[in-house]
Amino acid sequence: MHSEDSALSGALVEAVLAASTAPNSASTGRLGALAPGNNPRFWDPKIRSEQWYDTQGDPFTIQFPALIEPTGKHSRLDPYFSLPTLKQPWQPELKDVRTVKAQFQLRTLDDGYPAEAIVCSKKAANTLMLLVSKCEAARGKDNREIIQFLRSAGNSSADPLHFVVHTEPLLPEAAEAKRETIPEFSLEDFENVLKQKFSAKKGDSEVSTTEETRGVHDWKLKDMPDPHGHYRTVMDIFQLENVPVVVPNVRDAEGALIHPAEYSKIFTTAMPVVAEVVMRLWTFAPDGRREKGSRIYQTTLKSLKLLPVGGGPLTSSAQGSGDGLTGKGKRKADSAGGNGGPARKSQKVTVGNA
Repeated sequence: MHSEDSALSGALVEAVLAASTAPNSASTGRLGALAPGNNPRFWDPKIRSEQWYDTQGDPFTIQFPALIEPTGKHSRLDPYFSLPTLKQPWQPELKDVRTVKAQFQLRTLDDGYPAEAIVCSKKAANTLMLLVSKCEAARGKDNREIIQFLRSAGNSSADPLHFVVHTEPLLPEAAEAKRETIPEFSLEDFENVLKQKFSAKKGDSEVSTTEETRGVHDWKLKDMPDPHGHYRTVMDIFQLENVPVVVPNVRDAEGALIHPAEYSKIFTTAMPVVAEVVMRLWTFAPDGRREKGSRIYQTTLKSLKLLPVGGGPLTSSAQGSGDGLTGKGKRKADSAGGNGGPARKSQKVTVGNA
């Protein structure tokens, strides 16, 4: 935590101010970009959530600086993210695998940061509360349980409210594989297999090189760290070894993508970040958990970027964590083995926005 008289680096001051003055930074003026009617509204026929839009017909976004709380009660990072593995005995369901997400807990900036940045951080929280208030007033009382964008950081209503930001699903292609009938195997096929297996070391070299140079986007479920064997259980039941892992637009201070398998290594304590989010609303009918149904307000991550905490002033304007980042920061690649970190090479990466 920064006290009012503690010295922030020039790079950090510049970065939080830039993040607070971008066109979509949270502010009173930014609210004017909200579409006046039919908001929120359904945005994908396959998804039952509604989303807020701006006057141009694009998803309404806000950007704001904050402090990430990786050990908070709402944080869901690697190795298992939002998978309900705490339920014992754990019976994995395919829908839980397909919708697994990383979940970040953020709080507004401390008083030691520049006033403009603190205002933006708090305006983001105010914006979310305002959206809920207006939406609930328009929908009327129907006795549904309301779960707001901001969640209590503790177990008491007196505890501070924190942002809870979800990524898009990490394994959206997860689907139960159908076991195929094994075809007849001829002698010629068997001989070809033997030739491939015992032919030159060239093959072994190619495999090794592939593993060593695996990029941040090349990971499959089978490559994810699995200290408690939960992914192995999922793979054994649903045959999901080769399902690709989607990498959200989460970057370090140099602009390099952070693989989800590394979140808990990078985010170890309260750290300054800039987040860009979209807002969604899910409405559920009564069920065994909530007998009167529910409306769940969800903040979905579009991008998240660590801010520099040391060094001198930045040489270029830090406009947050959006599309302008090209991942020019260089970092030594970690081992790409099953329980190691992904190779994080300097590269330009195009990441789909939420």
